This record gives sequence, structure tokens and C-alpha cells, in this order.
Amino acid sequence: MNGRRTAAPSRRLCAVTDIGTRRSKNEDHFFLSDDGMLWIVADGMGGQASGEIASALAVTAIVDAMNGTSSSDDTAGGDRVGRRLLGALANAQRTVLEYGAYHENCHGMGSAVLVGCLAGDALHLCHAGDVRCYVLSHGILEQVTRDHSWVAQLVSSGLMSAEQARFHAGRGRLVQAVGLQQGFNPTLTCRTLLTNDRVLVCSDGLWETLGHQEVAALLMSDASVQQIATALTDLANNRSGSDNVTVVVYQHT
Repeated sequence: MNGRRTAAPSRRLCAVTDIGTRRSKNEDHFFLSDDGMLWIVADGMGGQASGEIASALAVTAIVDAMNGTSSSDDTAGGDRVGRRLLGALANAQRTVLEYGAYHENCHGMGSAVLVGCLAGDALHLCHAGDVRCYVLSHGILEQVTRDHSWVAQLVSSGLMSAEQARFHAGRGRLVQAVGLQQGFNPTLTCRTLLTNDRVLVCSDGLWETLGHQEVAALLMSDASVQQIATALTDLANNRSGSDNVTVVVYQHT
């Protein structure tokens, strides 16, 4: 299908990115390692200069940084995994800022980024922006990351409901992202996965379009992760198609 890229290094893991029906370019990028232990989703900041360049640079810089540190750390404790992830996002931050400084047409570019690293039953996450991670466990779908956005702050303060935030005109205003020069402070999260838990990582092209229960229903289905990733993407396109969509779906064993 034109405008779509899919990767499935195993039957338990699949990623799909799609340009949508209204955009001329895809500012989302993803990466899955061959062993399925490292996942990255980056969403170039909408309305910013060269968002597609920022997201591609961020992914490459994170992969380079993770490859440049010892993978043995991943079994040596969560603190070390967290340090690796924070270092990788710091490398992405330096890379994007330096590129923007030397390319006039790229001043102000940025990208929301989420990195996931599996270490046994532990899923370590590091993110800046509004790429989300959800976990479906025992029939309950939980959003395990919190958006770094202006509207998310209002929701946390009780000044806006989550449903209002989903449709608010300012929902794309990020307070954290790779490429923002002030206050860069990614968040680390760790979630212990149980057998048959399903994980979804997605850009805002998905979660702004589909409701929580719709996503949960697909993740709870008997379909394979590849079928679910495709169905989520197709449904977002059919419902709106106004944004790029990227999803990663994983089933734990």
C-alpha cells in the first residue's frame, strides 16, 4: 500500500507507519531491533520546520547511542537501563539541535519520541512528548505514559477532562520534545509485563482519532499482533486520515 511501511521481526511484534489520506509526507519514524528488544517511535512536531528530518535524526541518534553502550546492562538492573535510555535521548537532543543550528530551514524543528526497551519481563520506557504507551493486561487497557503537553497539564490539574483534551485546539502544544531548547527532561517509566499482556505504542495520529474502548476492543481480539497493528491503522485512516499514524503492537510471553 502506498505511503505505508510495516516491520515484523517476530510473530509477537509488529510496527506500521502510514502517511494518512491528507498529508503529503510522513513525519513519523519507527525502529524495531532485529531481536525485538528495542522499539522507537518518533513523531515530527506538526507545524514545525522539517519535522520529518527531526524524527529521522532522533531515531538514528537513539539507535547509535544504544548500540554504543553495553547491552549487558539490560539484565543488570533497571537503573542501568534507565541511564542508557536517558543517554540515548540526550544524544538525540544534541543531534537535532546541532543539525537545526547549521541548517537555516530546520530552525525550530523537533520531535516527540518514545523508546521502549525489554529486559526480561520489564518494559523500560523513556519519552519526551506525546507518543504514548498503553498496556492491556487481564482485559484492562491502561495508558502507562503521560503526555508532555499543555493540555495534559490542564488535565492533571483538574481544569480539563481527558475527553476535552483529546479534541482541544491546543492539544499539539508540547512542553517536552527532542529539539526543544529549554527544559528538556525525558520521563522514565518501567512496567512489569505478565504473560499474554499486549503493549501498544502509538503516535497521536492514532490516539487522537480512536477512543479508548475502540483500541481496547482490538487489542483484546483473537487477532495476531500484525492484524491488530494493521486494523488500528486502517481504522484511524478511515475515521480521519488527517495525520500520520504509527503503531507498535507487542504480545508478551
